[in-house]
Amino acid sequence: MSSTQSPFAAAIDKIVADCNDRLLWVPYSKHSLTKQAARVLVEQWSSFTRHSRQCWAYVVGNCPIVEVRKFIVTENLYEEEAQEGHSHFEILARMGMALGLTRDEIVNAKALPTTVVTMHAWEAMTKNRTWYEGLAAKLVLERTNAPQCGSFSHHQDEHWRRQLGLSREGTEFWWMHDAVDQIHGDGSLNLMERYLTTDAERQAALRAAEESMMAWQVYFDGFYYEGIRRAAAKS
Repeated sequence: MSSTQSPFAAAIDKIVADCNDRLLWVPYSKHSLTKQAARVLVEQWSSFTRHSRQCWAYVVGNCPIVEVRKFIVTENLYEEEAQEGHSHFEILARMGMALGLTRDEIVNAKALPTTVVTMHAWEAMTKNRTWYEGLAAKLVLERTNAPQCGSFSHHQDEHWRRQLGLSREGTEFWWMHDAVDQIHGDGSLNLMERYLTTDAERQAALRAAEESMMAWQVYFDGFYYEGIRRAAAKS
């Protein structure tokens, strides 16, 4: 953690880094990744990418602060969704097709029970809680790509190219997230530090961050176990 971080920012990043260290997917994808498991991730992320837009909209709807709403709309809704042919979902679909999935298999993939549970958790945290709890729940997912939190997408990009033979173009989903989430995560965290004025607010935000990272762990455990099951069935 950077020595220049505030105690609040350092606490957020520790929550994220600790979760990264617990993920079964992290060592598995580094050494044992199969095409079957990679396809599971793409199928399940297709649900998450579309659901994430709804969660961000809930945060915007609950937030009375113009600067925060403007940042989310610009960075997390427009940038991720509205660029023709370059939305995050489209880039994910291209990666899935490079792995042999059809577009229909990606668009209409059945969500695993673990994916359904985690989407319910993120919806509840962003829709039914304060704006800052919802923002904390979402921003920690972007902090997973910060260097001090594990650089998740950076490493996935390397693992997928090395083990699955994908080209750099084929893994754009990963290296694009490695870049843009530095902006998204830093911006959201800076706004929270600016507008949270009480210890009670900061503690509530940290609790939401912990809950969101637990959902992240459940979400990825689903990929891990289903990927192992499919690879075993294939062999």
